Amino acid sequence: MSLATISDAITQYNANLGWNTSQASAQLALEAVQFLLINRAQKLDDRGSAINFESLQTEKAALEKFLGATAPRSFGRSRTCHASFSGRESIE
Repeated sequence: MSLATISDAITQYNANLGWNTSQASAQLALEAVQFLLINRAQKLDDRGSAINFESLQTEKAALEKFLGATAPRSFGRSRTCHASFSGRESIE
């Protein structure tokens, strides 16, 4: 589903409330939450159900954790050089 409005994002999020059982659902829910965070008003109120910025941030963090998006990435092996430069030595 292509998100064009806040209503689309809420519909997509609601369709994926069981995101913690499916990576595909979690990705769709995260997309909806990110859309709502970017295009948000201070507070959304739809039929008595309020969404605020803090609750969206909490949900975004949970989705990213589930998807592994917050885990540090490894880009190869780290090499450490144990050279010591304690003074200047002259070679004669």
